[in-house]
Amino acid sequence: MKRKFPKTDIFLALFILLFGLFVYFFNIQNPNTYERYNSSTLSYERAKVLSIDAQQLTEDTTTPGRYYGEQQITAQLLSGSRAGETVSVYNNLSTTHNILLSEGQDFVACLDQPDQADSYITVYNYYRTPVIYIMIFLFLAVMVLIGRMKGFKSAVGLLFTFATILFLMIPMIYHGYSPVFSCILTVIVTTAVSLLLLNGASAKTFCATASTALGVVFAGIIFSIFAVFFHISGFNTSEAEDLILISQSTGLNIQDILFASILIASLGAVMDVAMSISTALHEVMLFSPQISAKELFLSGIRMGKDMIGTMSNTLILAFAGSCLTTILVFFSYHVQYQQLMNSDFITLEIAQGLSGTMAVVLTVPIASFISAFVYHRQRVKKGRKAPVPQADEIEESAIQGS
Repeated sequence: MKRKFPKTDIFLALFILLFGLFVYFFNIQNPNTYERYNSSTLSYERAKVLSIDAQQLTEDTTTPGRYYGEQQITAQLLSGSRAGETVSVYNNLSTTHNILLSEGQDFVACLDQPDQADSYITVYNYYRTPVIYIMIFLFLAVMVLIGRMKGFKSAVGLLFTFATILFLMIPMIYHGYSPVFSCILTVIVTTAVSLLLLNGASAKTFCATASTALGVVFAGIIFSIFAVFFHISGFNTSEAEDLILISQSTGLNIQDILFASILIASLGAVMDVAMSISTALHEVMLFSPQISAKELFLSGIRMGKDMIGTMSNTLILAFAGSCLTTILVFFSYHVQYQQLMNSDFITLEIAQGLSGTMAVVLTVPIASFISAFVYHRQRVKKGRKAPVPQADEIEESAIQGS
């Protein structure tokens, strides 16, 4: 018997295809023509070390296995217009640029080829592309092997979210569209597609999607309130100077960029809580069909208490981890308390961390209320109480859910 594909999967496949065409034509109509530096004479090509002709290296006394100095290399270019050509490459190993090469190793060469002058070739970095692709493949393979069909759909949803952010949200913000509108559009589309892929068109999916959207919006509202009292905006970021130059040529709205970043940063945690609450209350309703809407809501609140602690730590630790090196620099410089607590950096990190965490906390009652209301209305609309499932039905439901 041929397996029939659910109508939801067919609809999503068509939607993703049409959405991809929309994104493609959007980028065609809005090309990235801004160029701050003239990089037409530079190219980065894959190359292979044929021999190490000369090198003067000194081992770091504090970090064994790390060397400083220089290498003179004979290499063969493997890509670009000069592929197959044998060239001489200079490699300087410093504290921050420390690419130690050996014979037979692939690397990325920087070719500076100015007009009416000899080309100059240096070592840019290790050739990491194959390893990156292998790690991504292993990650997706583990998702599919363990999650089976749901793992595959989760991988598709993850790739869709990544592509939407990279090829739609960022170009929209870059070309002067409202960061708030661009980000909310991204949140709604990616959340709906991801959850529909996982659970199909159902009340549970609707509850999780609505809860996620509201939770993320609350994150933005809370951050907007913080921004007013903290006097912060996109102009307070470390990249503000570069963004100002870009905005003069592209119409980039710097003011609201932080708002958009908060929505995206909190999306994953909020979606996790919303889906967990919606699924848990769906199971409660399944096994206790006589439960009232109020009792169902209170059950969601009780379940969410444990999630609040773990997810709050997740967000705070994520923000702390992202700025660990900067904090270490502040610590080593003996930055004074008043200077540290009133700096743009700390203020931004605190505002972002608290906004995301408060959004997770608020998602618990939001998801509990929406789920209790929708599930209760759904039961009343059917006009009958659902029977308590038998053991074989429970097992079959568990198998389908996996």
